[in-house]
Amino acid sequence: MDAQQLLEAYISTPGAQGDQYWEPLSRVVDDLVHRSAAKRETSDLEDFEEDCVLAIWTKISALKSGEAEGSIDNLEAFVRRAVHNRYCDAIRRKRPTWYNLKLELLEIFSGKSNVEGFALWQSPDTGARLCGFADWEGRPASGTARLRELSDNAGGFRAKFLRNRDPKELATYELAAAVLDFCGAPVEVDSLTSCITELTQTYVPEPLSIDVQPDADEDSTGAPVDWLISPDTEVEKQVVDAEWFGHVIDWFWREFMDLSLKQRKALLYGMGGDQVMALCASVGMKEVANSLEIEAVRLASLISELPLPDAVTAVELDIPTRAVPSVRFKAWGRIRRRTKKSSLVEDGT
Repeated sequence: MDAQQLLEAYISTPGAQGDQYWEPLSRVVDDLVHRSAAKRETSDLEDFEEDCVLAIWTKISALKSGEAEGSIDNLEAFVRRAVHNRYCDAIRRKRPTWYNLKLELLEIFSGKSNVEGFALWQSPDTGARLCGFADWEGRPASGTARLRELSDNAGGFRAKFLRNRDPKELATYELAAAVLDFCGAPVEVDSLTSCITELTQTYVPEPLSIDVQPDADEDSTGAPVDWLISPDTEVEKQVVDAEWFGHVIDWFWREFMDLSLKQRKALLYGMGGDQVMALCASVGMKEVANSLEIEAVRLASLISELPLPDAVTAVELDIPTRAVPSVRFKAWGRIRRRTKKSSLVEDGT
């Protein structure tokens, strides 16, 4: 069977009979994701391929269970689109300033900003977006290598091409035009984005790390959240800028990993699929799967079935069904007690 036939057989075959197609389909999905992801710069995106697999299997599982409408008419195209969308989301979260600048450049070079003289096209060889002056359209990105020279001699570039003006004071289209003048040939949009980011020394502060704060279990005479909130700045701004919610997830994850394996499984298998997906998006699907001592693809296939019935969880934990709520309750109880002692909330709240 080819990829599309495997997908259709898995979705259309009911019950346990459909499981015979799960493993070969899983290998196909993994391979398609890997090939599509290899075309992108993902070195600083943790568990990117695993997250893509999770998103794809969530859709497939929803189609199989009837929870989602529609169909996947071309699995390969669907995977390419899913990887692309996931990559854009990951870049937007990981490098928001860079991503916003790229969007601005795309608008400029595509003519949507009403700035004339630029062009945007796609490389027939690599599929990468290229940009340059209008009369360069269709040429290869031979100027990309020159961007590295510019980075190595930014002072000389500013003196000759910017007349010693501060790059941050120039409109983006003016700075882009100056960079293109220096390169003398088309460049890749991503490379131009990185170059301009470096020229303007755009800086995104690292999020506040909870690891450098006092031990949450130690008694403290100060307010429990003094280290988090500054009285001189709006709380909402600090929460958004410092990605405070991410640190709550980090704290929860450390506490979660201190639970026994049975407690971890009882707790997660009792959560909704959207909750577990949110957790996977924060700490990585591979990490969540490892915490349950199961394969990532198995976790992906379970998402649409969550929360699992206690009888199913009991089989997984090898305990009586009636004992599952007790195991889960004790796990949540421990986390609640630890929360009250932590610096995430005020004592007694």
